This record gives sequence, structure tokens and C-alpha cells, in this order.
Amino acid sequence: MTALTDLLAFQRQTEALSSVAERLGWDQETVMPRGAAEQRAEEMGAMEEVLHDRRTDARIGEWLDAADPQTPADRRAVALITRDYARTSRIPARLASELARLTSLAQGIWAEARAKDAPEDFLPTLEQVLMLKREEAACLADGGDLYDALLEDYEPGMTGARLASLFDAMRPRLVTLRDDVLGADQPQALKGHFPQETQLRLARTCATAFGYDWTRGRMDLAVHPFSSGRWQDSRITTRVVETDPFNCLYSTIHEVGHSSYELGIDPDYAFTPLGRGVSMGVHESQSRIYENQLGRGRAFTGWLFERMSEPSTA
Repeated sequence: MTALTDLLAFQRQTEALSSVAERLGWDQETVMPRGAAEQRAEEMGAMEEVLHDRRTDARIGEWLDAADPQTPADRRAVALITRDYARTSRIPARLASELARLTSLAQGIWAEARAKDAPEDFLPTLEQVLMLKREEAACLADGGDLYDALLEDYEPGMTGARLASLFDAMRPRLVTLRDDVLGADQPQALKGHFPQETQLRLARTCATAFGYDWTRGRMDLAVHPFSSGRWQDSRITTRVVETDPFNCLYSTIHEVGHSSYELGIDPDYAFTPLGRGVSMGVHESQSRIYENQLGRGRAFTGWLFERMSEPSTA
């Protein structure tokens, strides 16, 4: 058991450092001063270099060869570490660090271009990111399809061809559903001015109603809503358009779905490869169930109408 114990102890530290890097990303998109973008990019690049060194450490291969996992959880952890070790070892440390640095820098450039409705300001940076991602894909694909190589990070075992087949099968019914909805009587659009403070207060009420654990989370503003973190610290963000409160409310509910998934993972799996979402598709299914199946159902929208009609939120 020594090899397995050493492997999981080493992985625990790597997971902790990865969580620190994720928190740097959260800070960048929520409260970081705008003038700190270049510094943060360097910090993210340095952190990724450290993480890459750990994830490709030769001792991992030795521990994997000697490990003899006996429980289903340990066997799955070893399988995930084996997969990640093989993939990361194909990527040069220089490329991993540069990708982290550039994508961190790109976030601020994108946000400013979005605010000015000037996509041309972001295109040169996007070209650089695409160039590096293509290089990464080539390292991982081993002569195979570049898109499939990158898809493995988000939806293990999936391919572009299988996705296309799934979408082709769904398309006729979805198109019919869309036409039925657009052909039906449409409700009158909500009009008015809804102050940021009021929207955020109601958004917090909605998050609480969906069971969000405020002792292990928080809500902040971001250009594009996201959730960040896991185990004992999973945070959400939302955005406010003062003419459209539903933008804020449903963004919040969506991110609560993501965050609640992370907070619901068995604490015994914290700081292990098992303490993550299974895949992007599974993760998104949770947030979409919260947002659309529950959040747009008659029971919840009736409850929400009452909250929106109260004098304190009017």
C-alpha cells in the first residue's frame, strides 16, 4: 500500500494547489483591480508551471506501476490519475505555462472589448489563443482528430462525430418545439427599471430557496456568470441588467446548480481526482435542471412572482 499511499498524498497536494490557482481566476473576474491584469497573467503562468511539473513528476509513473488499489474508489482514483498523467506528459511545460498566462491576459481584453461592443479589439488575442490550443491539441491527438483530443478534457470518451449524431437525432423535435413556442401567444415583456441592489437581494433569496449553502459559498458580480471552487468553498457569480431582472435571477439559479453539485460531492473525496464533476455534460445537466426544469416551472414562477411583487423588491 506504500506506493498507493504516496501517490494519493502527492495528488492531494496537487489538488490543493490547483484549487489555489482556481481561486486566482475567481479573484481576477470579480474583485481584482483592472490594472493588475499583466501581473495576474504572470502569476497564473507561474502557477501552471508548478502544477505541470507536479502532474508530470516521474515518481507518479513509478507509483502507478507499483500501486495495488483494493477498493472501487482507489481503483477509480488510480485510473483517473493514470489518464491525466498520460495526457499532461504530452504537453511541454512551456506550452502549458504560456496558455495559462495568455488566457488569463485574454480575459480582461475580452471583457473590455465586450463592454465597448468592439470584437475587433479581442480578435488578435483570440488568434494567439487559438494558435496555442491547436498546438496543445496536436500534442494530445497523436495524429488523431484535434477537436476530439481537446474534447476529452470536458467529456471523456466523447467524439465530435458522436456529438453530431446526437444533435442530428434531436434536431427535428427541437425545431418543431421551437416553432410551436414561437407560434403561440407570447407573454408581454417585462418593462421598467430594476435597481442592482434590489435584483441582488432577490437573487440571494432565490439561491437560498434552491438550497445554496452560504456558509460554504458567496455571490459576486462578473462580466459573464460562472461558479468556482468545490468541497468546502464553491462560489457563484451573476450579472445585472437593470432593465432585465430575469438575466440576473436565472443566471444565479443556473450557477447555484453548478455550485450545489460541487458542494454535494462526498467530503471523503476532497483533494482527490474523485472530488470533481464527472464531466461538463453532467455538470451542465445539473445547472440546467435548476434553471429550466425547476426555475421555469409553474410552481417556482408563481413563488417568484409573489417575491417580485412584494414592496421590498418592487
